[in-house]
Amino acid sequence: MPAPLVPIIAGGALAKTGAVAGGIPLVAKILAGLGITAGAALTANELKKAGQNRAIIEMYNSGLLGSPTGGFGYGTGFGPGMFGPTSGYQNILNFTDQMSDKQRNQMIKNLNAIEPFTDRAKKRDFERNMAAARFRTQLGTQQGLTLQGQRGAQALAQDAQRAAGTALVSNYQFQ
Repeated sequence: MPAPLVPIIAGGALAKTGAVAGGIPLVAKILAGLGITAGAALTANELKKAGQNRAIIEMYNSGLLGSPTGGFGYGTGFGPGMFGPTSGYQNILNFTDQMSDKQRNQMIKNLNAIEPFTDRAKKRDFERNMAAARFRTQLGTQQGLTLQGQRGAQALAQDAQRAAGTALVSNYQFQ
């Protein structure tokens, strides 16, 4: 005849039922038969933990603990059916594609809106750079002409000095 089932009270929660053999819980008899006799405290502690775990599982299964996922299922859409047209993965992919399209269209609108401003700014920069280049060219030309004029005047002065010296020497009468 199988052992009778009686309720086991563990940790203040009523666990399902446990098998007993002659008034002693069956787990305790099995542990004692295996030579594990660390004392009644160890056996009672193990029984208490088992009862608590069983009670928690029962509470979870009955819905008393609430949903660990906040009411959302575990189906993420990833897995063997993730490439099906109705899978969660495809929904996420479609959503990101739509968001990308919207963002690209908005970026194009923004670029079209700021294009006149950037073009004017680039035109002003170009004109400013060209004016600076013209100014540098004019300065270089003026400096070159000034230097050339100074060299020409110096050459004329040297020629005149040489001619005057030659004239003095040639007209001097030695006695």
